[in-house]
Amino acid sequence: MQRDNKLPLNNYVACLLGGAIGDALGAPIEFDSINDIRTKYGSEGIIGYVEHPNACGEFTDDTQMTLFTAEGLLRAYCRASFKGIWGAVNQISHESLLRWLHTQENSCYTPSEDWYPILSNWLIQQNELYKQRAPGNTCLAALRSGVAGTMDKPINNSKGCGTIMRMAPVGLIEPGKTEDNFKMGCELSAITHGHPTGYLSGGFFAAIISELAVGTKLNRAIDAAIGILVRYNKHEETFRAVEAAMDLYKSVVREDLRIEPKLIEQLGEGWVAEEALAMSLFVALIFENDFEQGVLYAVNHSGDSDSIGSIVGNILGLINGSMSIPNRWMYKLSAANLVMEIAEDLYHQSKVSAYGESDFRWVYKYLN
Repeated sequence: MQRDNKLPLNNYVACLLGGAIGDALGAPIEFDSINDIRTKYGSEGIIGYVEHPNACGEFTDDTQMTLFTAEGLLRAYCRASFKGIWGAVNQISHESLLRWLHTQENSCYTPSEDWYPILSNWLIQQNELYKQRAPGNTCLAALRSGVAGTMDKPINNSKGCGTIMRMAPVGLIEPGKTEDNFKMGCELSAITHGHPTGYLSGGFFAAIISELAVGTKLNRAIDAAIGILVRYNKHEETFRAVEAAMDLYKSVVREDLRIEPKLIEQLGEGWVAEEALAMSLFVALIFENDFEQGVLYAVNHSGDSDSIGSIVGNILGLINGSMSIPNRWMYKLSAANLVMEIAEDLYHQSKVSAYGESDFRWVYKYLN
């Protein structure tokens, strides 16, 4: 059972919406150097949506996969609430990720008997998700195989950041169950990425979100996640990355260093999971109480701008709530309502019961 001091719905919405906004801000500069970014957009780099007319933003595969991860968790949770059957989280989550794969390889919702019940779900019917927004090759290849990797039977040796950028819902579904959420984050990461550093980074991020969602301060959430991490085999590479982020943060505070892109770039580029984790933790610590500046710093560097923006947006959104998110970003984000709906559903966890009245709309969404 989650702790009683679970944060309000406002913070849950801001967690997923903040991640989608950071994702959308970083999308057009994902593969650009900081010099190229400044040449094209000015000395401050990106300060708003630039990809589409009328200053509209659009999220990428990072947020798409986050939504389908959330959908898998909700289906598993509702199955347990309604039927009293738990234990199929990995299988159900794999099926949800296969639905995401379907959106990447088809131009619209096209159900077929061969894919039923994989396609019998409301989220996959949202046509705005049927866009290829630079999906990761490892995620695509792993899901195309039809086999779900596990920690014990890895499907590959990849540690790409596709493990971590989709894990925020794991920490939100039952907040405060940090050890359980760490393990679940590892297991769901391992579906597509088999390297221990990859899935441990995913578990670490899920654990941080789990702690933040019950009001734990960020530095204490990191300490709690470290305490769990070091009990896992082959944790050293992930631990060193987190330690580097903490050391860099302490040096900035101690020496009052100027916050330039070269600082975050000391931790890597973010294409692999432990670098994405380290870079995101550093930014979130520096800008813990400033969503806007934190997300802008998270995307303006010579690395994986959208993934770092997404992870930092998840963290700072959860900490600071939706009032911290600029209206111009919130209202100009494509499919923002869909992101907010999923966040609200994660907050409520389940509206079905085997012993009482159930919400039939919820049954349609997550039990059909």
